[in-house]
Amino acid sequence: MRQRCVHRDIIDGSRHLVAVLEKEGAVIHKLLPAQINVLLIVILVLTGCAQWNYQDLSDPSRDVWQKPQGVVEKLSLARGARVADLGAGGGYFTWHLAKAVGARGTVYAVDTKESSINMIIKEMVARGTPNVRPVRAEPHDPRLPEPVDLVFSCDGYHDMNDRVDYFRSLISSLRPGGRVAILDFHPRGFFSSMFSHRTAKEEVRREMEAAGYRLVNDYDIIDSQHFQIFAKAER
Repeated sequence: MRQRCVHRDIIDGSRHLVAVLEKEGAVIHKLLPAQINVLLIVILVLTGCAQWNYQDLSDPSRDVWQKPQGVVEKLSLARGARVADLGAGGGYFTWHLAKAVGARGTVYAVDTKESSINMIIKEMVARGTPNVRPVRAEPHDPRLPEPVDLVFSCDGYHDMNDRVDYFRSLISSLRPGGRVAILDFHPRGFFSSMFSHRTAKEEVRREMEAAGYRLVNDYDIIDSQHFQIFAKAER
């Protein structure tokens, strides 16, 4: 679920981009291949995708802007809690969550990519964190082995398909009082909205409400991201 910003829809969308820019007066067809490559790199930078493609998401330097300790503090996790880290990638947040829930808790590091699961397993051995369990998910099913107290998703919401149906079905995987925390990038600029690598806060809230949730917390602690926590809506 993670590290996919430079993926096929950018390549497929490049033709649409050329058409849009030419409609606005840009003479794209006269550009040399090298110039077009430069243009695409600029687009990736503007959308924020280049950051994800060339930076290891587990790099400690990410702490400066991601503020993981502040994020985990806002989650108010109890010792012994069960947490699902959706789109865990290389486990950047997994280890922070594992520390928060303690030895009696469990963090399910969920990802659809085998490479990510292998990274998690390798890091588990290196760190000695028996309370982390990797889960190879399907795009439509996180395959959680038990209900959890928190479903956590950072930077993966925009990559999901059929999000309303996905999170509606996820309600049955929440323990009583369970919550869903979602962090994603604010859409800024023309290109970010075109390639859908960011999701507006209002869109996340609207979709989660349609899936059967209510907003319980809305935090503004990260400049580039929104951070919302949802719980099952009362009938």
